[in-house]
Parts: sequence; structure tokens; C-alpha cells
Amino acid sequence: PNLPFTFQVLQDNSINAFATMGGFAYVNTGLIAAAENEAELASVIGHEIAHITQRHSIKQMRNVAISQGLMSATGLSENNIVNIGVQLGFNLPRSREAELEADRIGLQNLRKAGYAPIGMITFMKKLLQSGGAPPAFLSTHPATSQRVQALSQAVNPDIAYQGDGLDNRAYQREFRGLL
Repeated sequence: PNLPFTFQVLQDNSINAFATMGGFAYVNTGLIAAAENEAELASVIGHEIAHITQRHSIKQMRNVAISQGLMSATGLSENNIVNIGVQLGFNLPRSREAELEADRIGLQNLRKAGYAPIGMITFMKKLLQSGGAPPAFLSTHPATSQRVQALSQAVNPDIAYQGDGLDNRAYQREFRGLL
């Protein structure tokens, strides 16, 4: 879209990246260090670009406003049980849908940029192995195992390794030296 993108690296050891309104995407140094090659890093950036192009943060803000407005209109906004129910039943499922959409479109972005699609799968598998995620029903993200499975089904194994960014040594020289 006709939107300027701004990418920033945050000095933070956690494995994280996120996008905000206005075309801003942030990648933590911990994520850069966790990636083994450029295709893995590019897969995360492609995912964040998808969040921006699909306007997920704007939609999320709208959904929160709607749910809060409905609770306020019914006089239930002060009830913690109702707030938790709305979060579990209304907001989190939409957030998980946005993550799966960002995975699908991020994979397309990765391919269009000329990177090997296997990078997205291998990076997701790293996240899966790192563990530490809350139960899926409490998370803003779908279960990582579900994401790995969906991505594995979306990538033709015959072309999974076709493309750029799989040179681990070059990545080590170029990116990890910056950290």
C-alpha cells in the first residue's frame, strides 16, 4: 500500500517483534540473535509487514472499543468476571485469527522477496522449542504447534529450500556482529 514503512531494532534480549499503526515495525536484538539465517529473520519481518498491511492494530483497537462500549452500555464494565469473559470470548480469538492471517501473508511476502520459505517454518519451530507460552485459550497468538502445522501445509516441500537467505555463516558474519 501507499504507506511508508519504518523498521527499528530494539536493544532487548527477548525474542520478539511487533508492528504498530502507521507502518512501524520493531524487531528485538534477541530475535535477531535467535535467528540462524536471513530467511528466518525475513520471515518475521514479512509477518510484521502483513500486520501493517492488514491493519490488524487498528482492527484490534476497534474491537476493544466495541467490547468496552458494550460492557459500559450494559453497566457491566466494572465486573472483572465479565471483562475476562469478553477478553476470552471476543478479543483473543480475533487476535489469534490476525496472527494466522499474518503468517499466511507473511509467507507470501517472504516468497515475493525471494527468500526460501523454509525460513518461516524453521523459525516457528525455534519458538515452539523455546516453550514458555501460556495455554492457547489465554494467548493472543495461536498455539505455535498449530502455526507450524499450517505453515508446513502451505509450503510445497519441493520448493521449500528454493530462494535466498539460508547461508547461516553469512548471517553470523553480517547480523550477529552488530549485536
